[in-house]
Amino acid sequence: MVKCKTRLRISEKCAEMSDINQEAKWADSPPPSPGLDQVEPLLERLEGYTPTVSDATVQAILAQTGLKTQDPQVTRLISVAAQKFISDIAYDALQHCKMRGGGKEQKKVSGRDKKFALATEDVAVALSDQGITVKKPQYYTN
Repeated sequence: MVKCKTRLRISEKCAEMSDINQEAKWADSPPPSPGLDQVEPLLERLEGYTPTVSDATVQAILAQTGLKTQDPQVTRLISVAAQKFISDIAYDALQHCKMRGGGKEQKKVSGRDKKFALATEDVAVALSDQGITVKKPQYYTN
């Protein structure tokens, strides 16, 4: 009888320890990701949105790179990401142009003082900030 009670107590302790270990494992894990709860509304809003980079252009580029998808949501999502990337590059290039003083004085036309002309150097600096190197050929004139 003593052996049975001891074995029973040991098995109960082992069960308690495994429960504690399972709880500790779950406590250390990160919280669950937001998942589809936040993606669903985004995809619904993208259905009615027409991005600057057309879906046909994105599908052609994706096909050239080896990704063939017929899902319009994936294409639209990549198109919006490309538009954001291009917009960031253009904004950074404009900021570099302003810093180097690349603007021309204009007459007061609708409240604007300067008209800026982006040079290849401005775009190259903006792209290098994103980790993309641009090498200009020697015969290229700016």
